[in-house]
Amino acid sequence: MLFSAGLGMPAVLRLVLLAREMQTAGHEVRFTCSVRARHRVAKAGLVPVPAAPQRFSRAWRPDLVVYDPLCPDSTEMAAGAGVPTAAYLPYAHDPLPPQPTVWIDPCPALLRARPEPDAWPVSCQAYELPGQPTPWLTELPLLPRVCITGMPTGTRPEDRRRARLFRRVAEGVESLGMQLLVLNGDDHPWSLVLRGSVLVVHGGDEGVVYAAARFGVSQLVLPTGQEELRAGQLVEQAGVGRCLTGDEPADGLSMLRLRFHIAELVNGGRVLPAAAQLGTSIARMPMPADLVPGIEALLGRHDGRQGGRQEVPQGGRTEAGPAVPWAALRQTRQER
Repeated sequence: MLFSAGLGMPAVLRLVLLAREMQTAGHEVRFTCSVRARHRVAKAGLVPVPAAPQRFSRAWRPDLVVYDPLCPDSTEMAAGAGVPTAAYLPYAHDPLPPQPTVWIDPCPALLRARPEPDAWPVSCQAYELPGQPTPWLTELPLLPRVCITGMPTGTRPEDRRRARLFRRVAEGVESLGMQLLVLNGDDHPWSLVLRGSVLVVHGGDEGVVYAAARFGVSQLVLPTGQEELRAGQLVEQAGVGRCLTGDEPADGLSMLRLRFHIAELVNGGRVLPAAAQLGTSIARMPMPADLVPGIEALLGRHDGRQGGRQEVPQGGRTEAGPAVPWAALRQTRQER
């Protein structure tokens, strides 16, 4: 099986979880990703491939491809692989063609604007390296903890403007007497950081949306682009956070208004119970291990070992694929 991820670390870590489960089930797994993510793939016990997805796929000839539908190299490789494919349905971005044999949807129903009816649901987990945590992160904080991540670091005028807004939010958090934790990069031990947190401030990144959702933490989204704005609006519509739209940051948000937004997300209204309820619903969703029987059924059909066919759209054409209804996978999960 060939797993292929793009540049974003959240997509890599999501695919790593499923790749580990398939490898544990006895399948041969290879993983293509960016150079910066290869060490994480290797530390997870998988084999990273130092080659372009298409080049490696032609040489290795996988029986099944699991790929990132937002990565052009991965989608182009999947289109020409000639084998069953599976891809994780994006949250707020439009996926690149072609359509895979099977969509895997990590998004809880409350956050999904347009559900894909035949997608296989799965909990929005991400792989974390076991490490030696900082002691203060493993203890519940005495003060409400607010995490800020995704602060822009570029030199463009819009980056500097967004960075100023992030800094003003940080000032507002500290002025309210809360514990502030500023995270750099896109690879964090969320299971440690968020268990003691009440609010995550971010720019609308899919990985952070899912991390906050599964730990039942409210969100304040400061979007950095149209897709991130769409992500933040979905968070707000779901009642689990607040999104400051493109107009609001530009009108010079006063510290008083910022303090009100932060205090409301941390202490009042319906956001906190709604976020906690969302976290509970995610905990009841299928785990990556529960997808193994369905993916093996895809392999079985490709190898001619299993009957049953359905017509599966593939980028404007129709191909034969295995009939693997989610009800059957759910039954398999209950029997295990």
